[in-house]
Amino acid sequence: MSNYPITIENFHNTLLRLQGITEIESGVENLEPIDSELLGLSAYAHLPHAALLRTKGGLENEVLIQFEFFIDNSIESLHSLEFIAWFVRDRARGGTKIQLRPFALPPETPYGRQLGTTLRFHIDLFVDGIEESLNPAFDVVNDINKSLNTAIELYNIPIK
Repeated sequence: MSNYPITIENFHNTLLRLQGITEIESGVENLEPIDSELLGLSAYAHLPHAALLRTKGGLENEVLIQFEFFIDNSIESLHSLEFIAWFVRDRARGGTKIQLRPFALPPETPYGRQLGTTLRFHIDLFVDGIEESLNPAFDVVNDINKSLNTAIELYNIPIK
């Protein structure tokens, strides 16, 4: 059993149904205190820098719900990734503040070469109007999850 709220866990489970998606984690970040100077710190490396630089940091009452997922090394995972990329772009075109982006760590560290072992993908969901609870954000995630399940069925996307 996970420690995630049910709405988040449901979205995780939907993504994990897709072939080649091996693991998913998520978190919520209050973006309001984030400014351009903080983005240079390694503790903020996971944040969507380009989006935040455009607004000079987080906006008032804005959170980022970030879903980080891994894929295996198969053609099926690339098909699932392409489907997710289309889905996220389509949602963004429809007005949802969402994006998909790759994430990787440096190729070399003092402990050796890690190129080829750290690639993962982030679905960044920006939700504003968050004042006293995350319920409005959970409503957005629930809506995205329903839409994703519909698209999986509509386009007959292969699942595990």
